[in-house]
This record gives sequence, structure tokens and C-alpha cells, in this order.
Amino acid sequence: MKILLRDLDNTGFGNLALMKLSAWHKAKGDQVYLDQAAEWDKCFVSCVFTYNINANTYPPDADQGGWGFKLRAELPNEIEHTKPDYFLYGHDPGVSMGFTSRGCIRHCPWCSVPEKEGGIQPWASIYEFWDGVHPRIKLLDNNLLASPNWRDTMDDLLREQVKVDFNQGLDIRLVTDEVAWYLRRINIYPVLRFSFDEWALYRSVEEGISTLSAAGITISQLQFYVLLGHKLDADEDYARLMFLQEKGCSIFPMIYVDSYGVKHPPLPGRLPGKMRGHRDGIRKLARLKGIVP
Repeated sequence: MKILLRDLDNTGFGNLALMKLSAWHKAKGDQVYLDQAAEWDKCFVSCVFTYNINANTYPPDADQGGWGFKLRAELPNEIEHTKPDYFLYGHDPGVSMGFTSRGCIRHCPWCSVPEKEGGIQPWASIYEFWDGVHPRIKLLDNNLLASPNWRDTMDDLLREQVKVDFNQGLDIRLVTDEVAWYLRRINIYPVLRFSFDEWALYRSVEEGISTLSAAGITISQLQFYVLLGHKLDADEDYARLMFLQEKGCSIFPMIYVDSYGVKHPPLPGRLPGKMRGHRDGIRKLARLKGIVP
């Protein structure tokens, strides 16, 4: 059977669901093609961001999946727990990626994770998706520290000493001395990620930074995703950026984009001078109309 896989987002990040479908079908002896094929027997199309659906064409009879099409789309269990085909995009990315937990205990108004995945639940160990060779793991858990299996995941990472990127960020509100002990000893790469999306969290952020620092973690190694534009409050946005800068943390600005792909940039205002953090994100932020770096 000839299988065509279409990645409508094409972000360069790699579509995990398509990589699992590829591995499962190849194991059955099927031929798998990515994005283009002269002919095929079955097509799977995946889209994470809704606004990419209208910008692409795909066979009308394709099996559709991904958050862009429907929040509750799920792979069959035997495919979901298949080790991904890391060569689907034509090269070895050098990094394994996957989930050890799904869902979240929070209900942030800008986030659809609870609606899609429900409450927090253990999902897999790193050995389900780590190929044992890649020097890095990209964990996609939305709130690992809230999951009952977080210690198991940390123990596995500590034992293997494989470099790990908590890509979606850890919940700073759940950082304890025990969590900090693990994070001090795990091989973090490239930075230790958290988020600071509204000013109401500033005490938790401050306490978390203090706990991590006391455990021996360098403050400059901490990076915070900072959601901007959601509340249309320039002063609040500026306060969070300034707070992190004064603490010496790295900043990753995130401009709020609604489900229609419309960006909601911060209202005209200032930016802290010489912000330290994600260069491309900071440059894009500085270029937005009305923002003075």
C-alpha cells in the first residue's frame, strides 16, 4: 500500500503524529511518501494551526487529524505508542521527542490543552520515543510536574544523562526543593524553560527562581515564555518583561495569536533595554508597530 502524509504546517519542527504513522505503516511493509506522490492508496493530512488549513491544498478524501482540524483527534492506541520515524523528513534530526504525560491541571483562557487532552495523566516513559542514540530529547509535556509519573520521568533522565529540553515549559508554581534537586542534576539543554503569562503569578515566579537558585541552578539558565498582547495591557506586559530582566532571566516573548491566525501585539509601549533571551523573538517584538526598544 502507498501512504501519502501531508504536513500542512511545515514549521520545520516535525509533525509527531505523522512520524508515528510513518513508522507504523513502514513496519507493515507499506511505502510512505511525505507531502508529494504521483499516486497513493491512502492519505493522512495533519494540521496543528487552524490558519494553515486554508493556505494549503490536500486530497478531499484524506484522513484529517491535528488540532487545526479537530481538538479531540487521536491516533489509534497502537500507533500513538509507536516509536516515531525520525527520518520521515529526509534527515536525522538528532533529537527524539514525545510525551511522558498528557493534559494539564490549569485552565488558562488562552490555552486549548485541557479541552483537547483533559486532566493530567501519565502517558509513556522516555524509552517509548527515545531511540537510545539521539543525544537529545525534546519533551512535549504540557505540565509534567503535575503528572503522577513526574518522578519516574526525572529518574529516567537522571539515569541516562541524555540532554533534555522541557520544550513546553515547566510550571513554576510546582517547583519545590525536590523538583529543584532533580533539575540541578539533569542534563538540561539548551535552557530550563518556564512561563510567566500574567502578572498575578509574579510571587510564584519569584519564589520559584529563589528555590532554583538555592539549589545551585544559574539564574541565566532560566528562560521564561512571556505571553504578550492577550490582555491588551501594555503596562502589565512591560512589568513582566522588566521583572524578569531585573532578575537576570532569559526572555522568550510570545505574541498572542488567536485561533484564526490573527496576531494580537501588545499596545504601543516600551521594551526594557537590552533584553536577554531568544534573539529572533525579541527582534520580532521590537519591530512591531508602536514598540520602542
